[in-house]
Amino acid sequence: MVRTSPPQDEVSQWPLPCLGSGTTRLLGIFGDPVAHSLSPVIHNFSLNLLGLDYRYLPFHVAPSRLYDALQGFRILGGTGFNATVPHKEALLPWMDELSPAAARIGAVNTVHLQDRMIGHNTDAHGFLAALREEYPQHPTGKVLVLGAGGAARSVLSALLDTDCSAIFLANRTEQRAMDLARFFAPFDPDRRIKPLPLAVDQLPWEEVSLLVNTTSLGLKGEATLPVALHRLAPDCLVYDIVYGPQGTPLTRLASRHNLHAMDGLGMLIHQAAAAFSLWTQHEMPIAAVKAHLLRAR
Repeated sequence: MVRTSPPQDEVSQWPLPCLGSGTTRLLGIFGDPVAHSLSPVIHNFSLNLLGLDYRYLPFHVAPSRLYDALQGFRILGGTGFNATVPHKEALLPWMDELSPAAARIGAVNTVHLQDRMIGHNTDAHGFLAALREEYPQHPTGKVLVLGAGGAARSVLSALLDTDCSAIFLANRTEQRAMDLARFFAPFDPDRRIKPLPLAVDQLPWEEVSLLVNTTSLGLKGEATLPVALHRLAPDCLVYDIVYGPQGTPLTRLASRHNLHAMDGLGMLIHQAAAAFSLWTQHEMPIAAVKAHLLRAR
C-alpha cells in the first residue's frame, strides 16, 4: 500500500514537537561513552520547565577527536557543554581560561563559550551541596576517601573547604594517593590529606564519621566488597558518588548494616545546577528535577 502525503492544510494542524528554531542555543555533554548519561534528561527537563530556548544533546567524542569536537562546537555557536570520562583532564590545555575551581582541581567538567572558551569545575560544589542537603551536620571529624583517581580530585577539593580534621585517602596503589596528596599540598597547609594503601584490615574505619567512595566499587559484579562497614560507628555516613537505579552495591550493603547512606544522584543534580546557572543565568528547579528522576528510578 502506498502512503500518500496529507493535504497541506491538514499538515499544519498536526501537533509536531518543537525541536528547536533558528534562535535555539546548543548545550551538550562530551563523553566516551556517553549514552548512559542522565545529564540530557536533567537539563532538557529543566529547560522545558522554565521555557528556555536551549537544547542539550549527548555527543560521543572519542579522545582522539576532542580538539575537532571543540572546534566544531564553537563553529556551531554552542553555548556550553559538560565533559565526562575521559575528557575532564584532557580539556585543560585547550581552554582559553580556567576558573579557580578548575585550576585547583586540575580538571574541567563544564565549558562556557563566550568570546573565550572558559573551563569550570562544578563537581566539588555538587559533592558538598548534595551532602549538606541530605545531612547538614556533615562532614565533621575524620573522613575516609576510597580511590585516588580523577573523581577523588573534586571530593578532596571540597573536603579541604570544610572543617574536617583529617582526610584518609586510600588507594590500591598507594603511590597514586601520595601523588594526589602532593598535588593538593598548596591548599592543605595542615596536611590533613593522609595517603594510605587500600588494605581493608589496616584502615581506620572506627575513627571516621564519613566514608566516601570515588571508585567503581561493586559495579563490576564483585562477590564481596573490600570494605569493613561493620567497623564503622553507627552514626557514620556512607556516601558513594556513583549512582544507580536502586542505589549502588555499596549503599545497599551500608543499609544492611543499618548505616545512613547516599549515592551520587544528588551530586549529579547539584553539579548540573551550577553549570545550568553559568550557561542560562537561571536557577535550575532542583527539587522538581530530583522528583522527576526518582519517579523514573
